[in-house]
Amino acid sequence: MTTVFIEASALFRAYTLEPGSVVMDKIFLQMESHQITGLLSQLSVPEILRGIIKRKNLRELDEDEAQKIIDSILFDINTRILNEELQILGLKDEYLPEVNQLIRKSNFYVIDAIQLITASHAAPALFLHADSHFSSPVVKGMVSAVDVRKPDSITRMTHILHKSAGKGS
Repeated sequence: MTTVFIEASALFRAYTLEPGSVVMDKIFLQMESHQITGLLSQLSVPEILRGIIKRKNLRELDEDEAQKIIDSILFDINTRILNEELQILGLKDEYLPEVNQLIRKSNFYVIDAIQLITASHAAPALFLHADSHFSSPVVKGMVSAVDVRKPDSITRMTHILHKSAGKGS
């Protein structure tokens, strides 16, 4: 089965209308038809929830609206896990030296380093993100990354997935 690691910034766009949302809609459709399996870091969901709470604190969302969004996201993710469309990957202790090295060497934020190292060990066909930190040259050597916000993201994503499917990944 072809796997796609969905970093938190890209996953967030599956639940909001922002640049990259169309790409995430396509990925979710492919997950639903079991053409691909989505992979998430165990930290992705808490990071998204924090984004919702931040918007509530900034008064971009009221309390009820924020809670409805959180409930909807959690329900959707849990349903996708039960339907075997998504898998949650934990941070293994043996990855910590690599996380520390990435932070020291490339000035990554902790959560970004954890997600990238977790993804690299899972060896997905594709790493989707919406965060400029993942445009770093160090990322290119670890995973095939696509920024879902870029105009050519669907073309790049399709090319990489097609190439991967040809390899039997």
